[in-house]
Amino acid sequence: MVRALALASFSVLLAAPALAAQEKPAFIPKQEVLADFAACVFKANPERTRALLATEIDSSDERSLATSLMVSQTQCTGGRAFVSMNTGEARGALAEAVLKSDASLVQSVQLLEPEAITRPTETVGRKFVMAYSRCLVSAAPDKARGLIITDHGSGEENSAMMAFGEALKDCMPLGFAYNINIRDVRNHVAAALYDRAMASPVGGDLNA
Repeated sequence: MVRALALASFSVLLAAPALAAQEKPAFIPKQEVLADFAACVFKANPERTRALLATEIDSSDERSLATSLMVSQTQCTGGRAFVSMNTGEARGALAEAVLKSDASLVQSVQLLEPEAITRPTETVGRKFVMAYSRCLVSAAPDKARGLIITDHGSGEENSAMMAFGEALKDCMPLGFAYNINIRDVRNHVAAALYDRAMASPVGGDLNA
């Protein structure tokens, strides 16, 4: 029996039926698979999705909610091959799904203005990536919006990342070297943009 989802070390596994012997699966970028899956999960579980997005980054609550939310979503697998999903990827994909589905939140994002930034000092793990991404969103919310609407793994996505310009350096902790992982930063930019939009006066539609 094939399980729809399994969790190991906070990674979600989507399972698909076995392919026929001569059939070669079409390559689909991992982030596209996760984006489709997350959109389906959000549609089926909007309140639980928002509860996850309200948790503290890298917390036990975040991991617990991500696990419980993603397990057994058989209606969302779409017959795709196995793909691992860690907590950061789950949160980022779900944040993008909400940002693209909630009209009030879209309006909030469009009204965001740049803010003065403080160079982050965090240099460890996801907390570094989140601090870096929050700084980018503060410096250039329009560029953050432009990033999350590009196709995953595309040249446009790369260009949108580079469009942050000087903020890519200004948001880097002093003396810290980081070879930007666009997929990872995009996930955390989406989460940071969601947080900032929800905190704005317009906010979002909690019933969306």
